Amino acid sequence: MANSSNSGNLIVTASYYAVFMTVDLTAAVIAFFMEKKEDRSLLWWLILQRFGYRQIMYYVVAKSVLKALQGRLVGWGKLERKATVTTSKV
Repeated sequence: MANSSNSGNLIVTASYYAVFMTVDLTAAVIAFFMEKKEDRSLLWWLILQRFGYRQIMYYVVAKSVLKALQGRLVGWGKLERKATVTTSKV
């Protein structure tokens, strides 16, 4: 009996997740089309970003918490400044 309850919960959870993703992606597409100069070919990356970004952030948070528990700082990398940027004159 417990097995059917768990599969029912899984179906309900998956349904809510599908509705959430549909609403989220629809809102993102509407926002994309409201920007007149935006490159519409970038819309294909939206789905990948919605699924992949969360997993990357889980890794970053887990790494930061682990380092904090060890008492070490997590560095973001050192950016060497070279002052080589040039501007175009209009």
